[in-house]
Amino acid sequence: MMTRVLPLLAISLLLSACIPTIQRQWDQQPVDGTLIDGETGHPISGATILNREQPSITATTNEDGYFSIEEKSHIGFHMLMPGSAMNYQTWQISHPDFANGVAQTRTFFPALEREPNTLSVILFRQVPDSPEDCPDFGYLYRLAKWNQAHNIDADRMIPDSCENSTSTDALYEIWYPER
Repeated sequence: MMTRVLPLLAISLLLSACIPTIQRQWDQQPVDGTLIDGETGHPISGATILNREQPSITATTNEDGYFSIEEKSHIGFHMLMPGSAMNYQTWQISHPDFANGVAQTRTFFPALEREPNTLSVILFRQVPDSPEDCPDFGYLYRLAKWNQAHNIDADRMIPDSCENSTSTDALYEIWYPER
């Protein structure tokens, strides 16, 4: 029985273009960055950075507003395929004196190489109210206005928690006014 299964398995792997390998894969890419007060430009200490998808991954900013999240990897058996995709991680930023902020990192999947991410996150004491079905709207809208006022062409975030098309359209209008 086993002599029939192995050739079938090998043929199916070749036809699917998957290659079995033993190599390092990153479970968590390294992330570091700085939190800045949007009104004063001063660093924010004591803020918490939390990975929304994996809440056990957290960090706290030091007196310089700096935080660092260590990488985690392992060596093991993986099926290598001839394509990749973009993997997004959303980070919730909270501090008792500021409105909650949000940031996003992007890496390739499968994560076969070390891809450090550095964030520069602006927090505000107040942001516009957010609809219940788009909790990050107020922060993202305020951040877009801040970027415009400071002539910063920053990466746009995919509002993954927004289920309100009117709010999403409003964000795209401010991010891409030339459309």
